[in-house]
Amino acid sequence: MNVNAMICRNCGAGLEADKIDRSLRVITCSHCGGMHDMPDESVQHSAGVQNSINSKTSSPKLERQEVPLPNRFKVNRTPQGLEITWRVGRLLEGLVLLIVAGGFTYVAMMQGLYFLIAVSVGLVYTAAVRTFNEHRIRTGSNSLQVTQGPLPWLGARKLDVSDIAQLFSTEYETRIQTGGDGDRRTEVHKRYYLSAQTKAQKRVKLLSGLADPLQALWLEQEIERSLGIRDERVAGEHWQ
Repeated sequence: MNVNAMICRNCGAGLEADKIDRSLRVITCSHCGGMHDMPDESVQHSAGVQNSINSKTSSPKLERQEVPLPNRFKVNRTPQGLEITWRVGRLLEGLVLLIVAGGFTYVAMMQGLYFLIAVSVGLVYTAAVRTFNEHRIRTGSNSLQVTQGPLPWLGARKLDVSDIAQLFSTEYETRIQTGGDGDRRTEVHKRYYLSAQTKAQKRVKLLSGLADPLQALWLEQEIERSLGIRDERVAGEHWQ
């Protein structure tokens, strides 16, 4: 079977041979992050296409290298656990959003398109979040908490430590077509998720939108270390 001819059942994108994890017999869609079981013949075919992955995926107990602390993170370690914080955005991002919100408000007042005022309010709030909010991860003896503040925002998580089997990082891509008909190009933007797999085999997304894989890998490493979880491979995870 030709792996490159397979189609992701979630988003319809073509699957790529270099996204096969032969030890776990899965292939991950580079577009949406969806995972698919591989038929035996597909795994065998991939060996000829991507021989270089043999040394990386031959054993699910492969040891991961130590990941250094990214500059963006602030860390506070206490006898009770670990706290990691970092800024959601930058002042410049907030200013750009405020300018866009002002433009919507001007159009709304001049053209009578008052529904745009609601859009402006949303942009102003988002600008404040990007300017003032921080991500915060706390570990303790009983729970793992992921929050954002001081302004309320979606995505808060709280898990009991006894329910967590593993943390893992995944890579996903967005593809943007640029240029004209004669010079059309595809820009690929990669982002990273941090997720938890529970002992009931449920996957819980903790964070999304991390721009650097080392940020996701360091968070996985330090949270597992704080909670006393031994690192093991998870199907479809990003591996350093």
